[in-house]
Amino acid sequence: MSMVINTNIASIGAQRHVTVAVREQAEAMERLSSGKRINSARDDAAGLGISNRMTSQIRGLDQAVRNANDGISLIQTAEGALDQTTNVLQRMRELSIQSANGTYNDSENRASLDAEFQQLLMEIDRIAETTKFNGQTLLDGEMEDVALQIGADANQTVEFGIENMSTKSLGMGSTNSDLMGTDMILTAGSTFTSAGSGVSIGYNDVNINGQSIIKPGGTEFVPTADSMDNLVNSINENVQGVSATLVGVAEAKITGDGNITGTEEITVTLTMADETVQSYKIRDADSMDEVVSKLNDTGNGAFTASVVDGKFVVTAEGVANVSVTDGGSAIGGNISANARLALSSDNGDPIKIERGTTGSYADLATLGFRESTEAGTIEGTGISNASTVWGAGDVNINGVAIEESTTAASLASKIDAINAVSDQTGVKAEAFVTAELDFSAAAAYSGVGLMINGVSADAASAGATLADIAENINDKTDLTGITATISGQKIQLQGNASSLQIGGNTAVANQIENLTAISLTITKGDTVSATSAMTAAGNIVNGGLKMTSENGTPISIDLGTAASAAEHGLIESNVSAEGSYGTSINSMSIDTAAMAQKSIDVIDRAITAVNDQRGELGAINNRLEYSIDNLMSVSQQTSAARSRIVDADFAAESAALSRAQVLQQAGTAMLSQANAAPQQVMQLLQG
Repeated sequence: MSMVINTNIASIGAQRHVTVAVREQAEAMERLSSGKRINSARDDAAGLGISNRMTSQIRGLDQAVRNANDGISLIQTAEGALDQTTNVLQRMRELSIQSANGTYNDSENRASLDAEFQQLLMEIDRIAETTKFNGQTLLDGEMEDVALQIGADANQTVEFGIENMSTKSLGMGSTNSDLMGTDMILTAGSTFTSAGSGVSIGYNDVNINGQSIIKPGGTEFVPTADSMDNLVNSINENVQGVSATLVGVAEAKITGDGNITGTEEITVTLTMADETVQSYKIRDADSMDEVVSKLNDTGNGAFTASVVDGKFVVTAEGVANVSVTDGGSAIGGNISANARLALSSDNGDPIKIERGTTGSYADLATLGFRESTEAGTIEGTGISNASTVWGAGDVNINGVAIEESTTAASLASKIDAINAVSDQTGVKAEAFVTAELDFSAAAAYSGVGLMINGVSADAASAGATLADIAENINDKTDLTGITATISGQKIQLQGNASSLQIGGNTAVANQIENLTAISLTITKGDTVSATSAMTAAGNIVNGGLKMTSENGTPISIDLGTAASAAEHGLIESNVSAEGSYGTSINSMSIDTAAMAQKSIDVIDRAITAVNDQRGELGAINNRLEYSIDNLMSVSQQTSAARSRIVDADFAAESAALSRAQVLQQAGTAMLSQANAAPQQVMQLLQG
């Protein structure tokens, strides 16, 4: 064996082993002191990435559990408040049934019952306005779209909504279960007048909930000849789930003093659908409250008189017309209103009235309705630029007064006025226009000379069809803002515009017979004759107001009496995210037997609405509890998996530490021996 002193191989080897032992000892000590197997990426690069992803999931799951528990707390807060709302509604129903009993009089007994009834109405609103969780009001409609993040990753949510539980919304169900049209003009014989000229409604012309109001092969309904009883009976016989009635609503702003003295009297006259006339008179009154009480006592359920927001209102069912004659100055003037066709859902399901495959806008307009296929939307009739400016109290939307800021009244200024307060009402307005062209033959329409908003929409070829004309109109929508569809022998025009100019030549063989619009009907022999030519500027269809709820809350329209229907094209109504509604409980009272009877049905709908909401909240609560159990289970199993990757095994690490310590001590001893080995060379040299 060679002996060298420049390179001590044994020492180098011992140093290497001691270094490894020191490192292993340090690693074991770090793991034992931290309790973690992975203390840095060098310990396990792949394991570090896996464990960090697991850590994200575990922490996300734990936060999701907390989120779900917060959601349960929110739901329980809302459900507890709705429990009290239910109790209030039950008491209101009890009072309504009591007031409906014939043993009470209006002026004393029912007035006392109504006093408590009105206080309970206010309590429902107070609950809706003040029930909060973490600063958020729960029952005012602002929580209709709640998303709870109950997962560790993005978009792992549970969504639910809490509807508006105020009196303005309660009682209207969750769908458009009541619809009322505009006034229908009648002759003395209870038939329609010029509002229905040229219109006959047959099978599949007008559908309610997909059912024709005229049965197959049935006799067509001709407004100018048939009585309204025939219409109501036809709907009730042919449409399942919907009941039709006639309702007259006469109202006027109170400008009088409520006093009836001497020979003065107030007369309510009801012209019934069967042409009979009933009159009711009262004398001697000192206030509007007494006027209302005496009229309701005299009417004995034939009509209902009330004072609502400063207006005197008389409502009667089954009438063709209701009028009020003020013989003095109690009210401040006479009132008259024609019947409206009222449709009521038998079970609270939606009511949708629309044109059938052979129907027209004129068919719907004759019945006092407009077709709207958009949710949360209400459409009015046409408004001309000659309309008056809306003033204080003329139009209120969702309780906010709408006033035009300009003295130059127009549809545009009215739209601007509505949109100026949309942040308060939640309602946006725009213009819309609808018209219908009725042609007299089935083919060859060249030479009609049709002009839409000053743009030629005529078909050039000699063999042009209605489809050709409609296609030509739609090709120029960018210029006119109008689109066209075909229904039978009619072309129906629609667009978002304040007016529509239509012109054409009726002298050709296949002429335009009729032009029917929102508020304008031009028939052959009327404004446009069969021998004259229509000009683009000669026939202007006025656009109407189209209002849409931005957040799904109901649209409540309250109209004053200073502006006529021609000035706003609207009727008082409530419109939800799904359509038009009837009465809500905030407008109810039980100061008459008739109102008490009506309030029972309205309150029943309100209770159903609250029950449905509570049922949904209860279901979400249970779902969240199951979700929490699942989240905690997943978190537990993931934590166990991460522990196997990250956490130190103390038994193994203790053994590793002992081994490293022994090796370090042995290595140090051997390093000492290796370093002393070169001394043997000196012995060789000395010898």
